[in-house]
Amino acid sequence: MRKRGFVFWFAFVIAGIFALAVASLFVLIWSFRASVPGIPDRAIVSLDLAASYPEDPLYALGGPFFGVEGLTFRDLLFAIERAKTDDRVEKLLLRVRGNTLGWARASELRDQILDFKSSGKPVVAFIEFSSNRDYLVASAADEIFLHPRGMVELSGVRAEIMFLASSLDKLGIEPEFERVGRYKDAPDTFLRHSMSEATREATGALVQTIHEHLVDAIAEGRSLDESSVKAVLEKGPLTPGEAMELGLVDGLRFLDEVESAEGTSALEKESVRIADYRRATTRTSAFGADARIAIIYGIGPIVPGGSGEDALFGRVMGADTIASAFEKVRKDDSIDGVVFRIDSPGGSDVASDVIWREAMLTRQEKPVIVSMGSVAASGGYWIATASDAIVAESTTITGSIGIYAGKFNLSGLYEKLGIGVDGVSSTESADFFSDNRSFTADERARLSRVLQDGYQAFLRRVADGRGMSTEAVEAVAQGRVWSGEMALQLGLVDEIGGLERALEIAKEKAGFDPGASVELRIYPEKRNFLEALLESIYRASAPLRLNLFDRTKLVESSPMLQLLARGVPLALMPYQLEVN
Repeated sequence: MRKRGFVFWFAFVIAGIFALAVASLFVLIWSFRASVPGIPDRAIVSLDLAASYPEDPLYALGGPFFGVEGLTFRDLLFAIERAKTDDRVEKLLLRVRGNTLGWARASELRDQILDFKSSGKPVVAFIEFSSNRDYLVASAADEIFLHPRGMVELSGVRAEIMFLASSLDKLGIEPEFERVGRYKDAPDTFLRHSMSEATREATGALVQTIHEHLVDAIAEGRSLDESSVKAVLEKGPLTPGEAMELGLVDGLRFLDEVESAEGTSALEKESVRIADYRRATTRTSAFGADARIAIIYGIGPIVPGGSGEDALFGRVMGADTIASAFEKVRKDDSIDGVVFRIDSPGGSDVASDVIWREAMLTRQEKPVIVSMGSVAASGGYWIATASDAIVAESTTITGSIGIYAGKFNLSGLYEKLGIGVDGVSSTESADFFSDNRSFTADERARLSRVLQDGYQAFLRRVADGRGMSTEAVEAVAQGRVWSGEMALQLGLVDEIGGLERALEIAKEKAGFDPGASVELRIYPEKRNFLEALLESIYRASAPLRLNLFDRTKLVESSPMLQLLARGVPLALMPYQLEVN
């Protein structure tokens, strides 16, 4: 009897907890929905460029539970598109004070703002501080106002790469790498003190393309001739008075003055944040949609296994995660087409090929269209070739068809620290990738042979995907990076455009009319809050878990470091390349 009584009360408590949880869930959802603001009849939608607009978050942290807005770059574009035809929206207000979008996404946002303007609705920009990329976006506005103490830092485009050779030498670390491709300069980060002539040539061409794109945008937006804009870029950064004199801004005002000027009529206009506008106008159901298109996001350096966070390199794209997403989409008969959105500098050649294979299998069943973000280079371009069409922005960094591998000889560092490393091998090459010695001449030759095989595989993937001969591909390969504009001329991409254009092509190739309604399905599926919390705790405890003398655990903390330590062939562009 006691046992049955205990079971009864235990079941009663569990049921009560479950009921309480369900009730709390409904209350939270109701509160969240109730908190979604309405849209006034005369609304000004405001967009803060300083906010973070990720391509697609790794974790599902938005919604009513955590107070996270969760506005992705995709959401941002679609919100502006919706506002264009919303009769309640009268204007778009841009708050410019720094952005982390990168050149390609800044261009994509600018194009979306220009499309908004085609409705006849005005766009006003308010600048506190403006870099080159900030002003690129602001130049789409009808009017630009600058804070009286603000600054317009238009001073030309610059690309930089960090070189660590001197630091490694001081530490007693000897980097040893082999590469295929004259321009495959990723190892130069460890091997050189400055740019090689090949790197300077390729990077210079990329910078020039972005510079010309910036000049064209400013000239168009401010009704200036190109020579005047080029002269302005030689004078920056500019004071408020200089910006006014050169025609870059229409007035010097504080934010409240800009906002009050927008609501001077008797029926005052109200400002609505773009995140709130998006929430209030997002459809909760796609019932009745004509087409269903999946967007698969491939973000970060490409590694074997699952997607996640790297202790040293940030977010990484796991081949298993992306391959699984393609498999699910391929087997789902309700999905008509796929847009593969890539933002990656590349990574493991094998991991890239795992993704390539699943994308190719999916392409046999339904159209696969690639949309390139800020960068889709090296392995990021490898996986893009398994598609029916590739769409890139003019300033997207792409190409870099090449490969390299190597290791770090730490014997000098060990000697400085008084550490001895010794072992027993069954063959002479058992310690081929040992970090306690250099490669022999024969081992370098063997490594080069492996890399040549990988490079030829890369060329074949591109040739098959782009309908080119391997000779024609090799002429534009050699590890060289290209801008999207140059890649279009070389046949490496098909169109200049953004995510929306890729969706249009996917819909068209799936056999739907341009006006057909579309339901989007986003992959890979997000991890939940508990997974995010546990992974965060795991990463935070890494210093406690790492043993100075346990090299295995140190390497395991970073998937990218694992690839370097194992000598895995890498199709990876210089990770530290920054274009400002």
